[in-house]
Amino acid sequence: MLSSINLYNRLFAFIAGILLFASCQKTTTINASAPNQPVAAAPAFERKISTITVPVSFQAASLENKLNQELTGILYKDDNLDDDNLAVTVSKIGKLGIRAEQNKIYFTVPLHIFAKGRWKWEPCKICPKIDKTESTEFDVVVKTESLLSFTQDYKVKTTTTSNFDWGATKPTLTIGPLQIGLARFVEPAIQDQMGRLSGMLDQEIQNRLNIRQYVQEAWLKLQEPIQLDKTYNAWLTVTPQDIRISPLQAANGVLNLRIGFNSFIETVTNGKPQVKVNPTLPKLITDNRLTDNVQIGLIGEVPFAHATQLLKEQVTGQTFKFENGKQQITVNNAEISGSGDKLVVMLDVNGQAKTGLFTKKIVGQVFLKAIPYYDAQTSSIRIREVDYDLKTKDQLLKTASWLAKGRFIHNLEEQINFPVKTQLEQARTLLQKSLDQSAHLNDNILLKGTIRSFTPDNIYLTPTSIKAVVNAQGNLMVQIVKI
Repeated sequence: MLSSINLYNRLFAFIAGILLFASCQKTTTINASAPNQPVAAAPAFERKISTITVPVSFQAASLENKLNQELTGILYKDDNLDDDNLAVTVSKIGKLGIRAEQNKIYFTVPLHIFAKGRWKWEPCKICPKIDKTESTEFDVVVKTESLLSFTQDYKVKTTTTSNFDWGATKPTLTIGPLQIGLARFVEPAIQDQMGRLSGMLDQEIQNRLNIRQYVQEAWLKLQEPIQLDKTYNAWLTVTPQDIRISPLQAANGVLNLRIGFNSFIETVTNGKPQVKVNPTLPKLITDNRLTDNVQIGLIGEVPFAHATQLLKEQVTGQTFKFENGKQQITVNNAEISGSGDKLVVMLDVNGQAKTGLFTKKIVGQVFLKAIPYYDAQTSSIRIREVDYDLKTKDQLLKTASWLAKGRFIHNLEEQINFPVKTQLEQARTLLQKSLDQSAHLNDNILLKGTIRSFTPDNIYLTPTSIKAVVNAQGNLMVQIVKI
């Protein structure tokens, strides 16, 4: 009888223990849903304006040779005496000379002038009229000084002043044995002729310094994407915004100027970009402080699918323990997506928290939001300001407040990263290699430059990826091979 009572007591204790154990454990399922806000536009990604310079030079000697070939013999001839009683023939008798200093061109032109004048005299109404012509010829050296600048429509503007020196032969009038000097009488007529000659020289300068056709060609060609590498399908895009020109400067017989294309410059690695070419040249702007600094946006892209794979490798199967193991959470699965301007991290978890005899378990999915940023030290995309989505946080506060305290979040911030170092280094290498070898826009135009440094810019999201933008600083110029 006693043994039967002991058996019942043991059975009762066993059943009571099971019931007590069951009452001390409780499993809660988290039913949070993913944020459904679409990925916002990317206002944070601001392209930086850069200046691509085009150095242009003209040899003064070359211009001098061209003018000497084209301006030969008679430059001006007026045989008509009826309009002003003066006939003039102007001939070039020597080599035209050119000297260039700063923003001025100086011309010296040796000329021979033949002049015929008519004078009439009528002593009285009934007296016979006297109508007589006299001629003279002489040499002068015309000197002009032309100040050069450029107009908004890409034309050369010249402001020319002129003077002259008498040559070996001065104007005289021979009457029998007498020779009468006419220099002071002829000078006003010569001044009139110098204005005409200066106009001819100005026109030649404008014809020779015609930059519009070359600027137009460079403007169009710059807008065509340039392939940097076929293997990675990497391309450089230039979007010119305006055109500036430095004042003309001459040194050592060479006329120099720089044309600057203020542009947005980017590299992409996802195929040839589609661009709409703007054929219209903007107004030319004269800029005394024209620089050749460029900032090229290099983009490192991590698709969400790849980011998810990296995230799984970093956290899936890992158990995070707190309070000496009394609280722990295990990540079973993970996924990355975007919502608004933030990353969404989905974690499929199970965990538990022990308090005395009680154990509280949780299972389900939690959703966290984070701001991505580029970490220059590790060349990777990391996350900060991580917090639970509002719906997730609301459920955690009711069911697992210990998980909402932030220690788990801190561990995730320290651990999660998406490397883009390889992509950015490839982009830099490809860009510099192309610039070292001179990227051909066409047979006449080359793109050359040097990349000096890199500066992190920003992170922005697309519906399918995370993009890190790093600005490459350096200089870039267009070299016109044939001009």
